[in-house]
Amino acid sequence: MNGRLSILFASLCLLSSMPLSAARDVLEEPVSLRAEADLIKAVALTLQHAITTSEQFQGSNPALRKFADREIKKNRSRLLKLGKRVPENIPPVRQLAIAPDNEQSYVRAMLRNHARLLELIEHGSGLPLSADIKRTMEALSSNANAERTFLYTMEKS
Repeated sequence: MNGRLSILFASLCLLSSMPLSAARDVLEEPVSLRAEADLIKAVALTLQHAITTSEQFQGSNPALRKFADREIKKNRSRLLKLGKRVPENIPPVRQLAIAPDNEQSYVRAMLRNHARLLELIEHGSGLPLSADIKRTMEALSSNANAERTFLYTMEKS
């Protein structure tokens, strides 16, 4: 019992010594995918992260501005659809690990976001999913892959 308390205390000390953004990075939080609802919640939080990142982006590149605006619009729509399947509200993301201060940081943040989304969908595909959620996840995966191609192009320019 004392060993467990020591580990808990050490963990709390470590978390309290981290910057807030590191301790609350939603894309790094562990996820347990045991049921469809777990997948929906994790994907919804990742979409919420993309919305927050895109809302905070203030870059001047017209292609990235258009991309950010589309991300906000599409992901809000997706969240509404997914929200009907999960009884609890998905909390807004306030802390970002990568603040989208410029074009380069926005591209990095969105590449990271899309990688997390694809990882969740891939792992969640092994769960028994309803037909509509399976279609939604396939569409999200296809879209995220296409967007990653665009983001890789923007990263190199």
